[in-house]
Amino acid sequence: MRLRDHTRAADGSPLLSQVDAAPLLHGALHIAEERDGWVRPWRFSADQLRALGSCQAWHPGLFRQMARTTAGVSLEFETDSSEIALEVVLDPEPAGTRAVLDGVDTDGTLRPHDGVSVDVDGRHLSARLPDEGDDYLPFSLDDPDRAPEDGLMRLPGMGETHHVRVWLPCLRGCVVRDVVGNGSFITPVERTGELLVLGDSIAQGFVADDPALTWASLLSQRLGLDLVNQGIGGQVFQPGTTYGIAQSLHPQAIVVCLGANYRYEPCRARPVTRDVRAYLLEVSRIWPEVPTYALTPLWHDELAHPSHAMSCYRQLPSFIAAHVAPHDQMELVDGGRLLDARSSLMADGFEHPGPDGHRQVADRLGAIVSMGRMSEGERRATALEALTGAPRRTLPLSEALRRGLGVVVFAQRGCVLLRLDDGVQMFWAGDHDLGRAVIAALMEPTVVDVLEPALVRDIELTHALTRLTPYHSCLYERRTPVEVDGQREMRPLDESHFLTVCANYRHPEYRREDEVLALLRAGRILGGFEGGRLVGFVGERPEGSIGMLEVLPGQWRKGWAYALEATKINEALARGDVPWAEVEPDDSASIRLQRKLGMRVLAANEQCFLSRPADGLGPGQSAPDAGPLVHE
Repeated sequence: MRLRDHTRAADGSPLLSQVDAAPLLHGALHIAEERDGWVRPWRFSADQLRALGSCQAWHPGLFRQMARTTAGVSLEFETDSSEIALEVVLDPEPAGTRAVLDGVDTDGTLRPHDGVSVDVDGRHLSARLPDEGDDYLPFSLDDPDRAPEDGLMRLPGMGETHHVRVWLPCLRGCVVRDVVGNGSFITPVERTGELLVLGDSIAQGFVADDPALTWASLLSQRLGLDLVNQGIGGQVFQPGTTYGIAQSLHPQAIVVCLGANYRYEPCRARPVTRDVRAYLLEVSRIWPEVPTYALTPLWHDELAHPSHAMSCYRQLPSFIAAHVAPHDQMELVDGGRLLDARSSLMADGFEHPGPDGHRQVADRLGAIVSMGRMSEGERRATALEALTGAPRRTLPLSEALRRGLGVVVFAQRGCVLLRLDDGVQMFWAGDHDLGRAVIAALMEPTVVDVLEPALVRDIELTHALTRLTPYHSCLYERRTPVEVDGQREMRPLDESHFLTVCANYRHPEYRREDEVLALLRAGRILGGFEGGRLVGFVGERPEGSIGMLEVLPGQWRKGWAYALEATKINEALARGDVPWAEVEPDDSASIRLQRKLGMRVLAANEQCFLSRPADGLGPGQSAPDAGPLVHE
């Protein structure tokens, strides 16, 4: 007998836990009651539906079809059941859905690319459809890998409490009635804050093959938010489609992903930029304080499916950028960085991402949006916590963070990206998948201090940073100062020594003159004097390492290099800092000096600088500073 045959006894009393589906729904703006207790979840308000079907819409008939689908709608609850079933009836597949899927199913086999799927305790159960003629869709919740013994399952109601989210179809609509379980309770989960996604067919879920695995669904899960998915297949920037929901929807974040559909039809720049402006202004007026991320279109294969010759699509990124700029709560996101330019990621070969493509967009966009929800102080604290227990080679990054240097671009368990004031980035990622997402979405193609050797190649390929400069990281891990000859005169240099420092620093390619001047003004360059005459100097780099150690001609082999760096080490210790330095692998003299000073010298294959070839450096890009530490 099937589960539905067990639900009630002959006298009508319940044999299993059974609750109405309506209180369990998340992501629906409106729930319409239909006959016999069935309910239909709607992700649009009545006002929005009228706008989508009006003469202002590009394709009102298509939009009405797509608005009926249940993209992003789910049922969330807790239960001690080992098996549950959802009473659900799916709508026929819309003609608009099949029109897109025909471009995917080129072998003639028609596949749904959709269904009902379940997440239970962080474990995903793949999407499937009810059997024909059956309105109950059952799912087993217990994890077979955690059964008491092979082949044995816990008795109903005797197992653990499961957290369950049932995702309704994203490419068609449905009605639901009851949720049934073989345990003792099914209780709703309280709604959390919401992520609002305003988009087109890609945002709706074409063609992820599973409503839980669309980029919008994955993003909401990463952020810990409920999803309100207002993606509409075929949609463009249509002003008037967000009014009427301000009172019922209070999102924590908004993502706008529109514009790809301008490719297919003739469209002039003036009305399109007017609509982009009006639409973004409308969103801003309704939610003026909500962080909003406006995406330019994702990558598509223009050769496989060229844009219409009379379309202004190529100008669209500039339109979006121009009309995002006036709104302080809005951030422009380069959609081209969210999806690799590979047709293998496309379900239809040219535009709609498949499951791997949706996952890539979610990973990269998640890195951006998650940081937008944190203050700089929160990011810095998170970064320091993430580096607890990380390899020793990350100490320079920890020190830079602790000293308050630069801006934390990304911080999460397993990955940290710091951008220093001179544009150099410091990067570590023990979580390589997360690191790759950050490399693609947030890293800039300037100089990168890479503290994760496994991801060097990824950075090279993503940002064309083909100049690799390995170096030894030298760490002073003691707490006691270095003994220094107290008879030597040491003091910070000021701006009056600018020309002398520039003339005697033997690697000017590693430091711009404005940076030297800034170090002098900050008192970060220490000079050694004999008889009132400068005989050498040592400085600090923007990331906090000891560097620029130079002993002037005529003063070599008199112990000045040791004395200067030892004094600099002691100066750092007095501030409560951990002293460290960077030395090139072939600079044996500097390496010997570091060991003499008590520094631990790490292998040069653990960290490196990546940059563009020197002749390709643009304005504001300095070459990596890992030159010889000492000249004596």
